Amino acid sequence: MLKGVSPLLSPELLAVLCRMGHGDEIVLADAHFPGETMGRRV
Repeated sequence: MLKGVSPLLSPELLAVLCRMGHGDEIVLADAHFPGETMGRRV
């Protein structure tokens, strides 16, 4: 059981974070985030 985890984090986000490996990155952005500024592969 996880304690102290904010209820703002959805179960889906927690599952993705759990599956991430070393060197993986995640971007938390709003709908107007210019993804092309992160490079060709987004």
